[in-house]
Amino acid sequence: MRKSIIGSSLLASILVAATVCGSAMAQNKTATPSTVKIGYFNLALVKATTPAGDSESLKNNAEGQLRRDIETGQKAIEKAKADKKSDVELKDMVKQVQTELAAKQQALAQIVQQATLQDTQRLVGAVSNVAKKKGLDLIVDANSVYAGGKQVLDNGVDVTSDVVEAMGGKKTAEAAGGNKTE
Repeated sequence: MRKSIIGSSLLASILVAATVCGSAMAQNKTATPSTVKIGYFNLALVKATTPAGDSESLKNNAEGQLRRDIETGQKAIEKAKADKKSDVELKDMVKQVQTELAAKQQALAQIVQQATLQDTQRLVGAVSNVAKKKGLDLIVDANSVYAGGKQVLDNGVDVTSDVVEAMGGKKTAEAAGGNKTE
């Protein structure tokens, strides 16, 4: 009995060790040195200096329109209360206002989502074209690098002005260089 317990424990230990070693080996892949040409750009500057799609202003306009629609609905309900409408009429009015607002909110959200998607696709296309022209393997937003950012900025190529130009914006002194962010 004791031999079988020791044998089982030994077998279990071997299985656990094999599993741990196997997963450790899978996690400890060695990095192979390679040369990657890296570029970076300042996304905020690109957005500020290009006639990028108006998804942000569209979003702001949609939010403003929804606020106005809510105020209009609230005023109509308040007027109905002041006119001493019945509880049933007030409930129906509230339900109608809520339904209309929900439909408008959904429609505006879809419009904003579509415009944002188009802006993103346009940016990705512009960055991809710049990467091809400059022979770069990787382009990142300089402000979104969480580790190794200094190395990217020191060794990478600033393509902000190229991205601005590819998106139809005007080159600015800041976009043309010297916009290193850390």
